[in-house]
Amino acid sequence: MSPSTPRRLTAGAAALAGALTLGLGTLGTLGTLGSTAASAQALPALVRCTGGSFTMAVNAAAHGLGTLTNCSAPGHPGLTSGAITMSGLGTITDTLVTTTTTDKITWNTGEVTNLTEVREFIPTVGNRVREVGTGDSISGLFHPSNEEEFGRGTQSVNHAHDFTINNGLTVALFDGAL
Repeated sequence: MSPSTPRRLTAGAAALAGALTLGLGTLGTLGTLGSTAASAQALPALVRCTGGSFTMAVNAAAHGLGTLTNCSAPGHPGLTSGAITMSGLGTITDTLVTTTTTDKITWNTGEVTNLTEVREFIPTVGNRVREVGTGDSISGLFHPSNEEEFGRGTQSVNHAHDFTINNGLTVALFDGAL
């Protein structure tokens, strides 16, 4: 268990209550760890990106890439966007797809943040999904930090579960030393 896990569990419980009050509905099992709109909006972030998109193909492996836009990082006025790559493993059940990945965010400033991340892709209606994730930085800019993200998008099922998250993507890194 990382040193920040008890803090994240406590914050997550409060965030989940707030998210339900806001009518965000079922968040999946990661929702209890704090990956909600309410928690990602309430805490002061080292960096917060409120736009962009990513695609991810999941079978036994999980691979994805995307962009982060509309980024704001106090103390880093030139940081406005980033490119993200994701690689790891996937678990597929009848009701949920979960990935555990190592992610690399290359910021428009040239600096890099490396993360470990757990994401859940939760079916909603038709081919639509909600994505929630939590992670921890392992090196680079904004280390140590905890990461939270959420977004909405679509899923297609061919040889893999292919996800496109392109609606309301929000990614935030919080001080991991708190």
